[in-house]
Amino acid sequence: MIQKTLFFFVLLGAPLAGWAQVDTVRASTLPGPQLAEKAYNSGLVSFSKQSYPAALASFDQAIAAKPDFAAAYTNRAATHYELKEYPQALADYDQALKLEPGNYAGYFGRGRTHEAQNQLSEAETDYSEAVKAKVDYAPAWYNRAVLRFEKGDYQAARDDFDGAIKADPKLAYAYHDRASTQQKLGNYAAAALDYTEALSLQPELLSALLNRATAERHTGQLPQALKDYDAYLAKKTDNALAYNNRGSARFENKDYAGAIADFSQALQLDPKYAYAWNNRAAAQLKLEKYADAAADASAALKLKPDYAEAYLNRGHAREMLRQADEACQDWRKAAELGIAVGNNYAAAAGCAGEAAE
Repeated sequence: MIQKTLFFFVLLGAPLAGWAQVDTVRASTLPGPQLAEKAYNSGLVSFSKQSYPAALASFDQAIAAKPDFAAAYTNRAATHYELKEYPQALADYDQALKLEPGNYAGYFGRGRTHEAQNQLSEAETDYSEAVKAKVDYAPAWYNRAVLRFEKGDYQAARDDFDGAIKADPKLAYAYHDRASTQQKLGNYAAAALDYTEALSLQPELLSALLNRATAERHTGQLPQALKDYDAYLAKKTDNALAYNNRGSARFENKDYAGAIADFSQALQLDPKYAYAWNNRAAAQLKLEKYADAAADASAALKLKPDYAEAYLNRGHAREMLRQADEACQDWRKAAELGIAVGNNYAAAAGCAGEAAE
């Protein structure tokens, strides 16, 4: 799961302390540019306090006093974004970029606004412009990487995560999500290293523990994977997927009773978790609990009628329960759904009928 992290737009403006001496001057007596700066600084303060309507009013005043005030348009756009007023935000970003072409903050903010409206191509273009304008701006690299990951362009996503890390070597989420991209590319050892770096930067990034365990299983580091699952579940006990995955690791480690305990916990958290039902059926088979295995596989099929592996497992359980005809039907169905070995089991058991293609 690439955890996507939203980077909040940083308001750019003059330091407030520089304007302290004008606080006692009546606003009505200030020249236009000074009035604009005073209103602008007031808007920055309100924005930092998340008082967005007040910030909006101040930026309105700043723009009224100085219509070519690019930073005021940029920050008013950011305020509209926080208020989820996306068309207004886009209009302000457009105006800011007309006044100040090449402003990376304007491109980045407009990209986020496009993304909020699911205008992903436009968002990617704006993030690209932000990177061109400021090559060391990590948030633009990161956000573009996430977009590319989500559309399945994993090589380009990895390159962008590289860019984000080069720009900000302390960005834990970039290491985490680059690791997830490495997994998609089949580079599991590299993924494990990136998850480790993410955890060193942000020890409470628990998803890195869970995902590192997956990478470790792929590289044959089963004991280390089990340690990571244990560490994760010691801190977060409400994740059915984590219990299911540790159950699978325990199954691989031939700890079938432990696997059943984990699959059972996953099902307690999510009774509609078809994969956990089937996985528990597989573990029940290993312990020769055939009636339980058949019942679990049936529960999986009730939730997911096209679940080929569940048909295969139920076929094995039914064979051991001496339900030969039913076992044959299950194996043929598994083959029909894509597991060709089902035909082999059916043939070996002397099942009548044609093999499924």
